[in-house]
Amino acid sequence: MILSPRHILIFLTHILIVSAFWPGGEWIMAEQQDVSPFTIAIVQPRGVEAYQEAVEGFLHGLRRRVSQRFYTVIYESPERLYSTLKQKSLSQTPSDIRLIVTIGTKATSEVARQIDDIPILFSMVLNPERVLPDRSNIVGASLNISFSLQLEMISKVLPTARTVGIIYDPAQQGDFLIEQLSQHEQFGLRIKPFPVISPKEIPAALSQVGKEADVLLGIVDSTVYTPRATASIIRYTIKHELPFVGISASYVKAGALCALLFHSRDIGLQTAQLAEKILTGTPPAQLQNTVPEKIQLSLNLRTAALLNVTIPKQIQEKAAILYE
Repeated sequence: MILSPRHILIFLTHILIVSAFWPGGEWIMAEQQDVSPFTIAIVQPRGVEAYQEAVEGFLHGLRRRVSQRFYTVIYESPERLYSTLKQKSLSQTPSDIRLIVTIGTKATSEVARQIDDIPILFSMVLNPERVLPDRSNIVGASLNISFSLQLEMISKVLPTARTVGIIYDPAQQGDFLIEQLSQHEQFGLRIKPFPVISPKEIPAALSQVGKEADVLLGIVDSTVYTPRATASIIRYTIKHELPFVGISASYVKAGALCALLFHSRDIGLQTAQLAEKILTGTPPAQLQNTVPEKIQLSLNLRTAALLNVTIPKQIQEKAAILYE
């Protein structure tokens, strides 16, 4: 079948997305139609399902929000992005990259150390205020679930609890944790911190939590919640019937009582909202990092039975992930 020039023109004007694989591990996609396209560089480490879901949400949200034609190039590592920027600099070709989107803490921190003249929009980063430099070209969608939501969840899952214990390393969490403690004691719950400076102090801290608190709330802390220490904490809390609120679904699957979870695709959609504002002229310095808007609950009923804890039926029905 031979198409006339008119049919070819109609066909081309209806193409919204063209994608092709570039040698070197980069994907390029052309989005929308306009006379002056620009490029969005995405640094996305491969092999992480949650990162892929976030990128899919980001691209979906961006297509709905940005009418100007643009390209997205996905780099598997920051080094490939640096190479592209260096080549343009050496050839004295102006870069058409108007925004760099980084997925995950590692990629974000690496790019943030190297690039300060292009807006950087991060996604899927936990505690960005602590791990990223304070610069005017960086903003993004964090994974921080507020203490208020955590305490509200505890008050509903464990309505008889009164004191929440937190084991933490002051060198990592000191100022941040103290600030949160002063702002979020509510729902009839009192927060009691148990500082440690090394994993060796965790058993003694756990013993104190068991005596002085009704529940242990896990937080992101690389001193306390290493894989080995987490396994020991879960075993201890089950043995001593101490409810443990984990950090992720994997904690709950391993034996924590419950955890609040973020939704990766929704984090991507939030990232797209920020991207639209940056691309329409709002400087990153005038924007605020976002927190997860779509929160899900994970429960382990096997652990609840071992702890002699009865979780209200209406709470069980709301759980997105339920281990029985």
